[in-house]
Amino acid sequence: MRSRRLLIVAQVAVLGVVVWLLIVPKLRGSSAALPLLWDLDGPWVPIALAAEIGSLLAYTLTTRAMLTTAVRPPYRRVACIDLSSIALGHCLPDGGAAGTALSWRLLVKNGVPGGEAAFAKLAQGLGSAAMLYSLLFTALVVGGYDGGYTKWTIAPLALAIVALTVVALLIASLRRPRLRERTAARIARIPRVGGRLAHRAAHLYESHLDSHVRTALRDRRRMAQALGWSMTNWALDFVALYAALTAFDADVRLEGVAVAFAIACFGTWLPITPSGLGVTEGLMIPALIAFGTTQPAAVLGVLTWRAIAYWLPIPIGAVAYTALRLDRRMPPGTGPTPLAAA
Repeated sequence: MRSRRLLIVAQVAVLGVVVWLLIVPKLRGSSAALPLLWDLDGPWVPIALAAEIGSLLAYTLTTRAMLTTAVRPPYRRVACIDLSSIALGHCLPDGGAAGTALSWRLLVKNGVPGGEAAFAKLAQGLGSAAMLYSLLFTALVVGGYDGGYTKWTIAPLALAIVALTVVALLIASLRRPRLRERTAARIARIPRVGGRLAHRAAHLYESHLDSHVRTALRDRRRMAQALGWSMTNWALDFVALYAALTAFDADVRLEGVAVAFAIACFGTWLPITPSGLGVTEGLMIPALIAFGTTQPAAVLGVLTWRAIAYWLPIPIGAVAYTALRLDRRMPPGTGPTPLAAA
């Protein structure tokens, strides 16, 4: 308990240092940004809000598409589960793992077998990464071809290529039965106490995950549907950032938005602050300025997008989790059953 408190104090201190060193210097001298709040360029903020809400809905549809029809909960329940996990992930450093664990637990409580729930979240993460880096790669290549490649575009482009290569190798390895069998055998040989934990992990892999991998590889329609919703999720998130910047008349090219978006995505993986809070904003703003965006427009555009994409899902997720709890307390026959068809 004491070590956990010390960890929380250290994380809060790091967040304060990050905000002071990265965010505050960008806000100083930005008094010229205040008039922009009263002179928004068209309906771009509502467009950003609508795009971000659509992105969240597409994410929930991705999860639902990953589940087989026989155990698939109603869409409303899947949406509440995913929104709850997203909200938790935005509240904790390295919250992606905590959010995934919560999503798995809630799926199991709503009638999804543990093995299938684990596979759905694993496949969703792998497919989401593939779609994200495909989107970034395309945007960076097209933008760089039109406006020229710079030091700001080369690094994210190289990272996108490496990530796509890794994802492609993982997917290719899953398609090889012998490699899956070797994986299970290696898990069983892990030296743990009495070998029990390793034996249970190998049994889980062989009896659940491996069968789901083989089933998913045969069900190409379901996988294509899930990947399509995953791409929609990232594309709408990208549109939300572009709309938030355009609302403040930020003259930014495609590659500039792509670089800023890549920084935001990479920042969420830093286990220092929740979803890279502070670090992300502190890096996105100078990147946009380097691509010709004025400082007031970059500051307000980034903060507006983060308010929509980072802060808004937290209260939405709290409401979704409360709705799940209330559904569980309903008497039988007064609410939707966990395995009801959509």
